[in-house]
Amino acid sequence: MSSLKPFLAGALTLVMLALAIVLGGFAWEYYTRAPWTRDARVRAGVVTLSADVGGRIVELPIRDNQFVGKGDLLLRIDPASYELAVLHAQREVDVARATLGLSQAAIVAQQALLKQRRSEEQRRRQLKSRSAISAEEWEQSSTDVAVAAANLLREQSNLVLAQTNVQLADAALKQARLDLERTRVLAPVSGYVTNLLTRQGDFAQSGSPLLALVDSDSFHVSGYFEETKLPKIRVGSRARISLMSGEELQGTVESIAYAITDQENLPGSRLLANVNPNYTWVKLAQRIPVRLRLDPRTAEAPPLRAGTTATVTILE
Repeated sequence: MSSLKPFLAGALTLVMLALAIVLGGFAWEYYTRAPWTRDARVRAGVVTLSADVGGRIVELPIRDNQFVGKGDLLLRIDPASYELAVLHAQREVDVARATLGLSQAAIVAQQALLKQRRSEEQRRRQLKSRSAISAEEWEQSSTDVAVAAANLLREQSNLVLAQTNVQLADAALKQARLDLERTRVLAPVSGYVTNLLTRQGDFAQSGSPLLALVDSDSFHVSGYFEETKLPKIRVGSRARISLMSGEELQGTVESIAYAITDQENLPGSRLLANVNPNYTWVKLAQRIPVRLRLDPRTAEAPPLRAGTTATVTILE
């Protein structure tokens, strides 16, 4: 019996060693090949809003972290000066249209006068052929026709100018109305106001950022998978997403990035390749971004927060 103890101890040692090798192999395969990653983030599109016109902010009906629907009023700029601009542009349109009417009436008058002059010139030509009038009188009638034709041409040019002025006045009126409309900044998407620093009474500069809006319909997850795990990931693959807050989500692989930056091959002088002469002995697998579309969630589910950490496991 005592002779069996060394044998059993050696056999147990071999079994434990074999089990450790098997478990180590499974662990190596899981950590290096299984399609999962702890390096994932919840992402969302952020719309940065600014005013197209400048002025004092007289209305700010929103608060920080508030949900707003598409088309809701976010802020309003003092419209007084823009309302005056619309009135002024409207008066310019009225004046331009009145001038156009005068030009059209002048053309009608000049056309009638030219017709009369031509008729007189034809009658005097007939009288001259019978020597009933002098050549000087006939020449005067011809001159009157030329003068009337020149006056008609001038009025036609004035008409073209008047039409151009009407078009310019109409464009200025449309621009003034557009500027007045833009004093009201509306939400382009449904989402959450975040980090609101703008206050009522601030002066808004045209084009300067005023607030940020997180698009509530754009939430997704970006997982950064090692390149060794990509062969087991396909577009359309189902995924389990575990947030650090403890919430479990379901999603689908929507796309896989086709390129990442090669930090060791930056452009050198004259656009030549800048190859690193030092060899890196430890090669780490590169991480490739994978975008995941989230399944619809119930209204009772807690809201997602962009930037939070998640663990992603590809299921199929």
